This record gives sequence, structure tokens and C-alpha cells, in this order.
Amino acid sequence: MNITIRREQERDASSIHRVTEAAFATAEHASGTEAQIVEALRAAGALTISLVAECNGEVIRHVAVSPVRMSDGSEGWFSHVS
Repeated sequence: MNITIRREQERDASSIHRVTEAAFATAEHASGTEAQIVEALRAAGALTISLVAECNGEVIRHVAVSPVRMSDGSEGWFSHVS
């Protein structure tokens, strides 16, 4: 098994959507909108880090990090979706 971790590329969007839906499909805390949230963050240019794990040319995992605003105004906080 050959796994490569690399930055997300434009061509990965549909694969990221698929693995995100699968990852949250049975999670009790999931809202069912996680894949759309990732897409909205990408469209807004708000993904500070977006990496995929690829095995034999197929995206099998995704992790993304984006900045968040805290209610107390503190800065430097990030959220992740994986």
C-alpha cells in the first residue's frame, strides 16, 4: 500500500466531498452539511490547510483547517474538519 499525503488540488473537490460525507455519515454529532461546509470554506478562500491522503491514485482521507472567531475576541484559533 502506497499512501501519499499532499495538498488539495482543484481536481480533488468531488473526492473530498465523497470522503467527507462518508466520514460523517454515522457520527451522532453530524449535521449532514459537513461536505457543504468544506466547499463553502474552500470557495471563500478560508482553508488555511487542506490536505488529502491518496492511496493508489484515490483520495481516501481529507483534513482541513480554517481560522475561527472566538466570542471573546481572542485571535489565533483554528477549527478542523477531517
